[in-house]
Amino acid sequence: MVGDGGLPPPPPPPPPQGPGAAPPVAKTAAPAASERSSFVIFVPTPGCKNVHYDLAFILDTSSSVGKENFEKIRKWVANMVESFDVGAEKTRVAVVRYSDRPTLEFNLGRHKTLAEVQRAAGNIRYIGGNTMTGDAISYTTQNIFVERNGARARAKGIQRVAILVTDGRSQDYVLEPSKEAAKAGIRMFAVGIGEALKVELEEIAAEPKNAHVFHVADFNAIDKLRGRLRRRLCESKRLK
Repeated sequence: MVGDGGLPPPPPPPPPQGPGAAPPVAKTAAPAASERSSFVIFVPTPGCKNVHYDLAFILDTSSSVGKENFEKIRKWVANMVESFDVGAEKTRVAVVRYSDRPTLEFNLGRHKTLAEVQRAAGNIRYIGGNTMTGDAISYTTQNIFVERNGARARAKGIQRVAILVTDGRSQDYVLEPSKEAAKAGIRMFAVGIGEALKVELEEIAAEPKNAHVFHVADFNAIDKLRGRLRRRLCESKRLK
């Protein structure tokens, strides 16, 4: 464009420089594609909701536990089962309690919903007495993981899992009953509290031992195991 007289127009005046004047705005180039921020999407693992189990809790109700501490175990069981999709065609749950002898609290075919299992867990009876852990493991193998009591046939591929919780030394042998449980396809987790013996927990637990043995100092700390146990059980394939 040419101004009057054939001369180009004068350049625009510079921006004001006095007090209060807004500083000039510097132009910045758009970032290159490699410099643009990217978003990472985390997809949660499906965990226990995606895998179905026949699951049994084997609970020490001997005198060393005490009523107050056993109430913490009841709550722990009720909280633990929230990790699972409970149902007749999904995860089935049973509870065996033991002291001088094992006693069925409810079998795998009894409760069909999470709410039913949690309500039943809150009513598990405390017995008192001795600690016959080996007998309880044998009872579970022979009476819980059988089709007549709600277990599904092994041919269906449903994982059989037992979580045993004890606070002390067994007054019978646990090694042979634990071997029989393993032969029956039962994956055993051993949870020890307080004075429970590590060597005995390892005899009970499935292989590898470091993935199936858990221990805490007292009953107040048992809830801290819930997340660790859930990860071992739910967020990985069966360890060998």
